[in-house]
Amino acid sequence: MEFRIEKAALLQALYYAQGIADRKSTMPILANVLLRSDGPDRITVAATDLNITVTTELPCEVTSEGGLTASAKHLHDIVKSLPSDKLSLRRADNNYAELVSGKANYKVVGLPDRDFPKLPPHKDVQFYRVDGAVLRDLIAKTFFSISADETRSHLNGVLLECDGDGEQAFARMVSTDGHRLSKCERPLPGAPKLMPGVVIPRRGLMELRRALEGSGGNVEIASHNQYFFLRTGATVLSVRLTEASFPPYEQVIPRDHQRRVVVKRSELFDALKRIVLVASEKTWGVRMNITSGQMRIESDNPDLGQGREELDVGYQGVDCNIGFNAKYMIELLSEIDTPEVQLELNGDLDPGVLRPLDEKQGVGNQYLGVIMPMRL
Repeated sequence: MEFRIEKAALLQALYYAQGIADRKSTMPILANVLLRSDGPDRITVAATDLNITVTTELPCEVTSEGGLTASAKHLHDIVKSLPSDKLSLRRADNNYAELVSGKANYKVVGLPDRDFPKLPPHKDVQFYRVDGAVLRDLIAKTFFSISADETRSHLNGVLLECDGDGEQAFARMVSTDGHRLSKCERPLPGAPKLMPGVVIPRRGLMELRRALEGSGGNVEIASHNQYFFLRTGATVLSVRLTEASFPPYEQVIPRDHQRRVVVKRSELFDALKRIVLVASEKTWGVRMNITSGQMRIESDNPDLGQGREELDVGYQGVDCNIGFNAKYMIELLSEIDTPEVQLELNGDLDPGVLRPLDEKQGVGNQYLGVIMPMRL
């Protein structure tokens, strides 16, 4: 196998590949990148950790067809340092990858390409063109409340649902770690029908977010045979879906509320960031004492001291005293951009719902967070 290619194009593909290749795996070939010819003028560059796969098709001049694999990181670092804008790469004896660029010549230890894991099939899958910015927003607004516990696979990911209603379609992402829940709905014209939804694991979502940050405008998505696919230009990211069932999240979200507090988002956000400085690092718990027209936020930590701050709020009702994890509220408020937010409460030991105060909130365009209370 031998081909000649532009350095910049190969370097970009290797950058994606070395981020996916698994150098800690007990299977040495998973640390390698696959380069395989696809006709006389194209090669496929791929890397996988068996759960996430990235493939990129690049134009080039193929002298002889075939394939090779070599260390994704080393190949990336070598190509990045090459002096010329073009390079030649071929499979030498004993599966070495030989690179030539100008007067520079390298040989990198490789493994047979036939031993590389089978790539998820995406060429025969139907893709749907959607707005990449909306997908980025959905991920940002739900990623922080995914459980980091990989043994709880049903919570270690985000549920994605799409109604597939053509130009009126909307998408919904939901995540929870058992202590809080985030749900975001956005219009997503052209999205496929994913009902019931699919669960995308946390690490796969991280790679999807990274791929979306590097793309502009529309992208293409698909779901097929336990994989979620994202195509941006010539690159396809494949994520193996979680087979565990996502919990019935609608049962967690309170349908009614007895108390409704309206407060300026920036004032609540800044006050929580100040009060959390004296909160326990184990629980990050703060108390909220809510009376007519006022919210008092306080924390009492025997190791550090006390903190208290009062905010003017819109509230008329029975006095309420409730505890929350301040970090959870801060992370949720970080993803809200409306001037005011609404905190919906029932009893002192019932979950609270925090959402933007926005006239545009409605079916297909909602964002909310549910936070379980704390005993303080």
